[in-house]
Amino acid sequence: MFAERLNIVMTALGLSPLTLAREMNCDRSNIDRLCKGTRVPRREGKSARRIVEALYSFADDAGQTSVLVQTVSCEEASSGAQIREALMRWLFAGEASPVSLNDKTEKQQSARVFGQKLNAVMELLGLSNARLGNLLHLDSSYISRFRSGKRFPAANPRLADSLCGVLLELAAEQHLTPSLASLMQAPETALSQEDAALRTFRDWLFDVAPEDPSPLVAGMLDQIGSISEIGQLPLTFEEAAPVEILAESDGVYFGQAGLRRAVLRFLGSVVQQKPETLLLYSDQNMDWMVTDPFFRAQWSTLMALVVTGGTRIRIIHNVDRDLTEMAAAIRSWLPLYPSGMIRSYYNKAPNRGLFSETLFLCPGFASISGANVRGTEAASGLYRYDTDKSVLAAQEAAFRAMLENAGELAHMEQAAGTGRFGEESVTSLTVLGNTLSLATMPEETLLSALDRAGADEDTLARLLSLRRERAAVLDRTAHSGFLHELIPLPSREALLSGGVLMDLPGLSVAYTPEEFAAHVKNVLALSVEFPQYRFFPLPEPVFPTLRVLISEQTVSVVRLRPPALAFRLSHPELCRAFVSFADGVRSQHKQDRLAVKQELEQYL
Repeated sequence: MFAERLNIVMTALGLSPLTLAREMNCDRSNIDRLCKGTRVPRREGKSARRIVEALYSFADDAGQTSVLVQTVSCEEASSGAQIREALMRWLFAGEASPVSLNDKTEKQQSARVFGQKLNAVMELLGLSNARLGNLLHLDSSYISRFRSGKRFPAANPRLADSLCGVLLELAAEQHLTPSLASLMQAPETALSQEDAALRTFRDWLFDVAPEDPSPLVAGMLDQIGSISEIGQLPLTFEEAAPVEILAESDGVYFGQAGLRRAVLRFLGSVVQQKPETLLLYSDQNMDWMVTDPFFRAQWSTLMALVVTGGTRIRIIHNVDRDLTEMAAAIRSWLPLYPSGMIRSYYNKAPNRGLFSETLFLCPGFASISGANVRGTEAASGLYRYDTDKSVLAAQEAAFRAMLENAGELAHMEQAAGTGRFGEESVTSLTVLGNTLSLATMPEETLLSALDRAGADEDTLARLLSLRRERAAVLDRTAHSGFLHELIPLPSREALLSGGVLMDLPGLSVAYTPEEFAAHVKNVLALSVEFPQYRFFPLPEPVFPTLRVLISEQTVSVVRLRPPALAFRLSHPELCRAFVSFADGVRSQHKQDRLAVKQELEQYL
């Protein structure tokens, strides 16, 4: 009876065994046994609860809760909890003697996570034990023990890497890399870069939990939210660039202390000369720049004087830095971004060789360059200080060649009026905001508010155009992937007192209760029209002064107070960290659609 009813509800929802396995994060073979009736979980047991939660979650995410309600005949249910309980009763109705899934079996299943994952990957690739054994030069019985969870190759790094490499190569040959990423419940881009793909796949297969990037992301966003215009500098120019250093004529500097001295001479001279451009690249450890507080103050002072003096900076960051180091590099430069003089890039070519490279270049004036064995820079690194025009020309040509293989890392726009909502290439989007979005605002509500505010014709045309653009992005994204909005809902007191502002870039207008109700009504309608559009009410904004748009391809961070800036990040590792952060926030505040509907209806 259980198997028959499970198949009925899965058919009604259009849910395959493989999809249900992904929802439950288990091996498909477990679901096959449930569907065939060879395994029946204990009613109200842990496995039964997981099945019910997975079925309800799938129906809720797909906008098919009504289908589930009709299938299990619980039309009187008014909440997600009641529907889940009705589903549990319906699935097990008439089940006279269920087979108990005891604790020992549960523990055995948990211990076989690696085997279950390997089995699912091999099924996806149509791979037999014999063929995988031949590719790895192992007996097929050895592979069988991997799949059963009796053997675990992670203790043998060479074998583990070979296994992962072979599986990734086969997936690529069969054009199944996107399907493999889906099986991993990871974005397609997680397996798009060869080196990162091997690490990501191995961590998943062997159940290695990556470091939580949430503190890193939150710290970066907090710093963007607190940025101010360049104001009082920590030191005077004379303190930052002592006259005796500026007067040096040395052609070679040694070690960390020497590099710092060369940099002070270089930047101090740039401040005096006010050249047009600086070109900067280094893939060596950043300790030379950040570990000495006084040098840090000197560096910050001189860099601020460089950009306020009219010199534009092009900096290439190294893609091989780990995520923490990459974020630290961006945060080091953030205070200078309001100047509009910084353009930052990341080098797409891997460069974790024996040597580290450094090139700080002021074309036609001076440069610092070094190529040192990694790890020896602080003690015995050698750095050249060049002013020869032919050397500088060769170095500039080399830098320009690096730029051709670089992607933009952090792009800044002074976007007081038109912070962009998305990109044509973005298929899924999460929005962290502090008020209901312009994308979901009815046009009549916008016109009413602008008329009440006495907006001029230019403002009216700009905001109407922006609303249509953002609504089109919502429509496109909700059809191609998903769009999730995480927005706080106001108190009744704040709404009545005119304290709830609209999402109108460049204009400060508060909702009337009637306008807010009309906007909420449209959010409810969009939730029905687009199953992939989800609204997540928050008790308070995640970042009160920021609007953050997160996708797998790009992250946009829009400041909502002066200086009005919009940052766009496109480094794949950073985007994945932001996606993970958004997933964490969403999981903390996720409610089923019925609960969200009831919460929103209080404003109507």
